[in-house]
Amino acid sequence: MAKAAGAVRVLIVNTLYPPAQVGGAERSVAQLAQGLRRAGVEASVLTLTPGREAVKERIDGVPVQRLPLRNLYWPYDGARRSAVRRAVWHGLEAANPLMDQAVDRAVARVRPDLIHLHLTTGFSLSVYRAAAQRDLPLVQTLRDWSMLCARASLFRRGRRCERRCGSCVLLTAGKRARSQGVDHVIGLSGPVLETHRAAGYFWRTPGSVIGNAAGAAAIAPKPSLAETPTMRFGFLGRIEPEKGIEILLAATRGLDGDWRLMIAGRGEADYVQALRRTYEDPRIVWLGQVEAEAFWPKVDVLVAPAVWAEPFGRSVAEAVQQRRGVIASRIGGLSEAVQWAGMSALIEPGDAGALTAAMQGAVDEAGRWRFAAVGAPAWTEASIVEAHRAVYRQVLSRRSSMISAERDQA
Repeated sequence: MAKAAGAVRVLIVNTLYPPAQVGGAERSVAQLAQGLRRAGVEASVLTLTPGREAVKERIDGVPVQRLPLRNLYWPYDGARRSAVRRAVWHGLEAANPLMDQAVDRAVARVRPDLIHLHLTTGFSLSVYRAAAQRDLPLVQTLRDWSMLCARASLFRRGRRCERRCGSCVLLTAGKRARSQGVDHVIGLSGPVLETHRAAGYFWRTPGSVIGNAAGAAAIAPKPSLAETPTMRFGFLGRIEPEKGIEILLAATRGLDGDWRLMIAGRGEADYVQALRRTYEDPRIVWLGQVEAEAFWPKVDVLVAPAVWAEPFGRSVAEAVQQRRGVIASRIGGLSEAVQWAGMSALIEPGDAGALTAAMQGAVDEAGRWRFAAVGAPAWTEASIVEAHRAVYRQVLSRRSSMISAERDQA
C-alpha cells in the first residue's frame, strides 16, 4: 500500500471492532478510525476474532485485520465457564506469549508510524512488546478498568471495589510495568486518568483527556405536553447490576404521577427475566436491543444510575446530543459527561431514594425537563479527530527530536 506524501500511518488496536460489538467502545473506536481517514490519516485497525484463521477486510473504508485469540476460550460469547477455567484464562492473559508473533507480523504488514492502543484484553502484552521491538511510538487510550482489574470493572459481588484485590494487582502487574513505556496516555475522563496514575501507572507519561462523541444521528423530535403529557424516562445500556438497573427499578416504586420507563439493552436472559418478574409494572417497557433512532423518540430524560465507575458514559453523550435531560450517578466520568445537558441531576450511586426524588422532580416539571435549552456537546466527531491528530503530531515530533539528539551525541 503506497503511502500518501505527508500522511501519518496509524495502527489502531482494540479487542473488538464492528460488527463484533459488546459495548460503546467498539462504536467509538470505529468512529475514530473512520474520522481519521476522512481527515487524511492512514488509519487501520488490528482486532480479534473468535475464529481460527486471521481475517483481512475493509469496513466503511477502514482496513481491518482480525487475529485469532490464543487463549482457552472466546470470552464474549455469553457462555458461562467454571472458576478454574476463568482463572487459567486470566492467568494466561497476564503475560500471554502466544499472541506475540501474530501481533508482530500484523504490525510489520502495516508498517505504521505510530500504534494507538485502546482495550488490551486478549492481546495481553503483545502490543507493548511489538511497539518496543520495532521502536514505534505508542499512544494508549483508557476506555475501561482492564489495566487495573481482571474483570475490567473495579466491581465485584454487587459492590464497587474500594481497593484492588491482590489477584488483580498480580494479574495486571505486567500491564503496569509496560505502561511506563507508553509515549502518551489518553483518558476518556479525568477520573479515569487520575485513578490509573494514583495506582502507579503511566508515571511520567504525558497525558490528555479526550472523551467520546455521540454519532451524527438526527435529533429526535420532542412532542408537546398536550400531545404527550407523560414523562418518559429511558435507560440505555447493558442490563447488569453495575449499571444500576436494580436501583432504577426500585426507584420507580416510589414515583408518583404520569410516567413511563423505557429500558433498552441486553443482559443475561435469566437475570432480565427475574427483574421483569420482580418489578412487573405496565409503565415499565422492556424494548430489548434497539437502534438509537428507535430509542430517542420515546424518551425525554435518560437515567444513567451506574453503581460502578463508568469511565465516560456514551449514552449520556448521546442524550446531550439528542437534547434530552439526564439523571446520572455522581461517579466516574458521568459527572463530566452530564454537564452539557440542558436539564440534569446527579445522585449518589446506589441511592434509590435520591433517584426517586430526582425522577419525581422531572415528572413534576415535565415541560422544563423536556424543553430546556442545551449547550454544545463537549466532544464532537470533528473535535475528537483533531484532538487525536494533535496528540499524534506531538508524539511523533517528540520522538523525532529524541532521535536527533541521540544522533548528535553519537
